[in-house]
Amino acid sequence: MFSIHTETMEILLFIYGLSFFVLGIAVLFSQSKESEYSFANKIWLLGAFAVSHAFEDWISLLTYLHPHEKFIVLGYVQSFILLISYISIFEFSRFIIRKSFVTAQLQKHIVYKIYYPPIIYTLSTMVLLFLIFLHPTTSGINAAIRYTFGFWGIFILAGGLYYYGDSLSKSQNLEKLKLYFKISGIAFAFYGLFSAIIVDKTSYFPGNIINTETFLDTFHIPVQVFRTICAVIISIASIKTLQIFRYELIAKLDASYKKIKKFSANASHQIKTPLTAMRLQIYVALKKNKEIDEYRKTLGSIDKEIVSLQDMINNLLLLTRIQDLNIRENFIKVELDTILLEIFEEYSIIAKNRGVTLDIDALDSLKIKGEPTLLKILLSNLIDNAIKFTPKGKKVTISLNKSKFTVLDEGIGIPRDKLSAIFDKFYRVNAPSEENIEGYGLGLSMVKQIVQIHRAKTDIQSEVGKGTKMSISF
Repeated sequence: MFSIHTETMEILLFIYGLSFFVLGIAVLFSQSKESEYSFANKIWLLGAFAVSHAFEDWISLLTYLHPHEKFIVLGYVQSFILLISYISIFEFSRFIIRKSFVTAQLQKHIVYKIYYPPIIYTLSTMVLLFLIFLHPTTSGINAAIRYTFGFWGIFILAGGLYYYGDSLSKSQNLEKLKLYFKISGIAFAFYGLFSAIIVDKTSYFPGNIINTETFLDTFHIPVQVFRTICAVIISIASIKTLQIFRYELIAKLDASYKKIKKFSANASHQIKTPLTAMRLQIYVALKKNKEIDEYRKTLGSIDKEIVSLQDMINNLLLLTRIQDLNIRENFIKVELDTILLEIFEEYSIIAKNRGVTLDIDALDSLKIKGEPTLLKILLSNLIDNAIKFTPKGKKVTISLNKSKFTVLDEGIGIPRDKLSAIFDKFYRVNAPSEENIEGYGLGLSMVKQIVQIHRAKTDIQSEVGKGTKMSISF
């Protein structure tokens, strides 16, 4: 039987454990939750796997250094740590694979259903207990853990990582992420082979034929060499991915600073204008005696400005509130068609007073998870905007077709070069002096925030002089 130098094995086991330990610490202390990618919220599971796997490997190193010592209790501790390690990677792989099934049609697939937690964990635990029953020793327990949670967790994760990058939306770092995912996926596939298939010898198949001893006799290289290489590659690729999260965070902070600066300047201007107007009216009114009716007219104008200011401040506060992603935690089932019908009845009167026709083209039944008040604001703002910018005698048509809400108007339209800016706070396509249209340019900014928090998609098409079509897909 082929043997290997003790010093070489010690170095291999140490590097193997160190690679995973560094990876685990890097993951657990990363700020990945700030990332726009959903998998980043679960990447701590990869960190838990890496750290616990490092300690499990270092226990193996200890028993290798002292082969004549009987570490009975330590052996069971090692098995427990190995179980925690592989359950962590198993849960991470389960999350990745189910996230890859993005459409309702794909979610009917048998793989998606099997990976539902109660089903997959029941099946895995039953197989684990059966294998332990066949070989009830510490090495048998470790092999059982590797065959169940280890093998399926790592191999499904390998495939999930390899293809997961293709399902991500476009971003500045998408191509790099795809590359790192593919590298990690391939490395995890080989790691699963070397770590979860080639185990210590067992009394049942395949461990009685394919194990660490037969591998060493066949290839004259211990399997730990390949495990170590895979561990190093996985660690490097994963840490590179974490760097992208850090770059994202820096970019977001920079963008947020610029937005705050721009917002402060715009808000200051928008608040100063009505305050200046009110102060001027008060100054004129106090300068000389007037009739009561004139004072009433002045106070009425000031009251109107105060109401507008209150509306703007309320909208600003709402914009701040809906940026809190925790709102999603309180989502409930909402009948969007019922909300739309209520809004239609309200805005039919407003449209009629403006000389605009408001019609419903389609009203399909649609239930979604969301926040009712925000959804009402979303639909109301789009309809209100369409009516405001549609001349008398023209028409606004709304529809709820399957999962898409659409507002089509025959209004003034939006120039192509200004379409990308209409969702900015305080942005107005036409200045109030050019169009007799009230508002502060906050409506569409709220629409954008509400759409994002409900993970919907926006599509806008417009032609100057002909009208605008705005669609929201839920």
